[in-house]
Amino acid sequence: MSREEASGKDDSVDQPLPVLAGVKKKANAPQTQDTIKLEAAKQLSERSVGEKKPRLPGEKVPFVTELYGYNLKRQEFEIEHDNDAEQLLSDMEFKDCDTDAEREQKLQVLHIYSKRLDERKRRKEFVLERNLLYPDQFELSLSAEEKQIYNKCKVFARFHSKEEHKELIQKVIEEQRILKRIQDLQEARAAGCTTTTEANRFIEEKRKKEAEENLVRVNHGGPGSVAGKALKSPRGLQRNLQPFGSESLSKATLPIICSSLDNWDVSGLLGADLLSETEKEMCNVMRILPAHYFKMLETLTREIKKGTVKKKSDAYSFFRVEPSKVDRVYDLLIQKGIGESS
Repeated sequence: MSREEASGKDDSVDQPLPVLAGVKKKANAPQTQDTIKLEAAKQLSERSVGEKKPRLPGEKVPFVTELYGYNLKRQEFEIEHDNDAEQLLSDMEFKDCDTDAEREQKLQVLHIYSKRLDERKRRKEFVLERNLLYPDQFELSLSAEEKQIYNKCKVFARFHSKEEHKELIQKVIEEQRILKRIQDLQEARAAGCTTTTEANRFIEEKRKKEAEENLVRVNHGGPGSVAGKALKSPRGLQRNLQPFGSESLSKATLPIICSSLDNWDVSGLLGADLLSETEKEMCNVMRILPAHYFKMLETLTREIKKGTVKKKSDAYSFFRVEPSKVDRVYDLLIQKGIGESS
């Protein structure tokens, strides 16, 4: 019997390659599945045309103008000001049978439409002329408080030229910085600073403490007022605590700070050598600095001589402290023979 006869009629079609006939049938199955997968992926890609796709790393970022809907090539916004102005003319048509009144009315509608287009053009030119589509580098350099002032002044931009408004903003911000500097220097002087170096150091430490307070408040959800109270200490900053370093205040240092706040002592501060023992004790009890005490003495003495202050309650309006502190200073002046007892 020949090999062809032994193979049978079913394999007669694959006689040239009898051994590979079965292999071909098995290999066709995965090819068919791959083809189905490719067709499904192709249909999915065609179906997703026009949908927003997630941005891939390294993909081109759109221009800032595109984020505001402005097309640089056409020089138009996707949504213009008064975008529905054209609807005014959508159903209007000039006909030969129109009366004079109807024609006049339609001309007025055209005039109104022209005015609306002029306003649209003016607003677009204003945005482009002032570069409002791009971030202002001057605004980025401002603090949070200064940015609030900057944003409040934006409403006046339409009344000024670009240069005038820029000058106005710079002067207002400069004025705010001067006022802030004066306030910081006044606080530094009240804390006993006598030189510019001491004042600058005090201001810098104060800002660092405020930053730490905000950080503690954000992290723990509670008021971070411990660092702020340390500024009120007449002894100044506790050097061994290093509250402005990279490490935050530990639990071991908090009792030390609290104890330093309780033990208020003005000895060694500016003007303390001019105080008597009674006055030093009073400053410690009242928890005020010698500079504040001398200022209260000066003000009360001057107003008593003027006749403005005749009793304790008259002096309350001159100071932003508790009335009990004013009463003690007033009583001390009475003991010295200045003024009359109330």
